[in-house]
Amino acid sequence: MANVWRVWDGAAWSAPKVNYWTGTEWTASLPRGQYWDGQGWVSAAPPAREFAAFVGSNKGNFKDTRYAGLPVPAGVRVNDFVVSICANMKGLAKLASPAGHLPQVISPSTDEMSFAVVCWPYTGQEGDVVWDLGSSPQAACMNLLYRNGDVSNQSVTPVSDMQVYKAVDKVPLMPSKDYTSVFVALAVSRQVSSYAWPEGVLPREAVVGRFGSYEISAFTADTPGAGASLGALQLNTKVDAAAMYLVTIPGRSDGKPTWILGDAAASVLGKTTYLQ
Repeated sequence: MANVWRVWDGAAWSAPKVNYWTGTEWTASLPRGQYWDGQGWVSAAPPAREFAAFVGSNKGNFKDTRYAGLPVPAGVRVNDFVVSICANMKGLAKLASPAGHLPQVISPSTDEMSFAVVCWPYTGQEGDVVWDLGSSPQAACMNLLYRNGDVSNQSVTPVSDMQVYKAVDKVPLMPSKDYTSVFVALAVSRQVSSYAWPEGVLPREAVVGRFGSYEISAFTADTPGAGASLGALQLNTKVDAAAMYLVTIPGRSDGKPTWILGDAAASVLGKTTYLQ
């Protein structure tokens, strides 16, 4: 018969209590397995919320090169949504890295630009995002990070709406949709130097083409989905061609109504209002 380990508790011999070190404290409960998410040790993925939150971004203006590469923005954590955008001056851009992700590539009714976007939850394994520009003379690229999106609702077609314009200095925004709406505006011109988003959206990353060079510029902003048009992006000059794309970051509703401050369509008070 095997020996049984007992301890004297002051009154009787009893089975010992087993404690576990969690990394911060001793606990009697068996700790859950943990993994490194890029910023710390965690035992579970962050909860999905209705509106994914912007975390960070980076950008680049690439000229006379075959490949355009940008690292995943600093501060990324596992399950953050990486939204990589490539606006190509000529031809269709192809995603060279990371492997295993299918971009949505759109060529509007103009020979002067194309738009490609890929959106995926970060796994901790991906390195730089690299686009193959082909023979394009110039491209504007950027990576955006969003946290607390619903990774179970990932789509290979994140663009939910688009509009193309010619000879304009204002690029209208289409009505936003459910969850976090990211507006991506493109403009082709020699003279774009400044811009202004309307109230109601939060400006994010932008790549402004070199003044005097015929280049493509890209601008991004986001807002919680509300189903209402928010106005137009104002440019400092009339551009030859422009486009507006709506990229949706999937979220998960908690079933509660959402009141978006200042929005005509989503700030109507009901019997009960939840501030998000």
